[in-house]
Amino acid sequence: MSGAVTAADSQWSVLGLQVPGSVDRPVWSLAISPAHPAIMLQATQGRGVLRSSDSGATWSPVLTADSAAWVVHFDPQQPTVVYAGTPTQGLWRSADEGKSWVRAGQGLDPDVRAIDVAPGLVLAGTAHGVYYSTDAAASWHSLGLATLAIAAVAVIQDGSTTTLFAGADNGTAGGYLQTSTGLSGAWSIVHGNFPADATLATIAVGPAPSGSTGHSIFAGTSQGLYRSDDTGASWNPVAGLPQADVNAVSINPWSGDQIYVGSDGDQGQGGVFRSLDHGSTWTPLAGTGFPHRPRVTALALQPGPALLVLADTWNPTTNEIGLYRIPDTAAATSASSNPVTSPTARATALPTPQPRTASSQAHGTGGFELPVAARTLGIGAAVAIVLVLALVVRRWRMRRQDLQTYRR
Repeated sequence: MSGAVTAADSQWSVLGLQVPGSVDRPVWSLAISPAHPAIMLQATQGRGVLRSSDSGATWSPVLTADSAAWVVHFDPQQPTVVYAGTPTQGLWRSADEGKSWVRAGQGLDPDVRAIDVAPGLVLAGTAHGVYYSTDAAASWHSLGLATLAIAAVAVIQDGSTTTLFAGADNGTAGGYLQTSTGLSGAWSIVHGNFPADATLATIAVGPAPSGSTGHSIFAGTSQGLYRSDDTGASWNPVAGLPQADVNAVSINPWSGDQIYVGSDGDQGQGGVFRSLDHGSTWTPLAGTGFPHRPRVTALALQPGPALLVLADTWNPTTNEIGLYRIPDTAAATSASSNPVTSPTARATALPTPQPRTASSQAHGTGGFELPVAARTLGIGAAVAIVLVLALVVRRWRMRRQDLQTYRR
């Protein structure tokens, strides 16, 4: 990896509490309005969807039909429209940048974990395969892969050709990354240099580098970051990053060569990394103010005079949770270049945190809080409640070789 960022870029700031006077909950997805960047949405474990209209200084609950939400995703063609996926209440749609919501999941599996949107098409990854809608999420149709828990989806449209990608974090298959042309449901496993046993957490799509054809696709997996520069025809591992799970990938909408990655920190190698040359070299955004050994659970980019990088973190050992922001003055912005088409899909297949300790009350620390009734029932009843919570949010990405690192 290349050297650390300059001193001007090296200070992370912590953003506002989710609920003043209470501990934060883990965040699985973070989305910023393409029309009004001060408007942000977080999909959380325990508080549903939270909304901020002041760039993260304060937050309000806006979707609490399910106590958890796995993903939030703005429609780039209709910037006021946003979708949210939940583990038991399916998919929800908002037409006012997340202020109000209606359920929009007729015919859809109730456990929605990944969303991507293209003109005339909404794609959803669920605990039992892939679904699509061509009527703005009013009705849904299965695309198969029912034996896979889909953690990431992506849509690429080139003229009359539509290419779909679906990445799984659990299930029965000969490979966890699959692709299909059109809406036929005829999926094929991605082979070649892509490892068959690598589970996926995220897929991001952007323009290919100069001299290449098609689109670049970045896949965050349990075995690091993989890239294709020919719309998925061939894949290669991306060098220069720590050997850690990649949970989030964001592409700078003002330059397709500028890539941001969020990874796990269980071995002391996690954090946020940036490449300005399409993934050839990487720089850790390891400035002061960022937590030690973080697990980055969500990542987003906020335009401004300097591009702002936002990262949600969670430490499963200490239950420290927080939302952090840092300016990247080396990145292209709206003032310096024209935007490029850079659709992304973010899945939130992350494990359920354990109840936080009662002694930790500082901002940025948290996890599940047992209800008052549970605390009065004694240790046995409290443990039973925790086990029920864990069962509800099963099927997540961390079921693999490093399972001992996590607590289900």
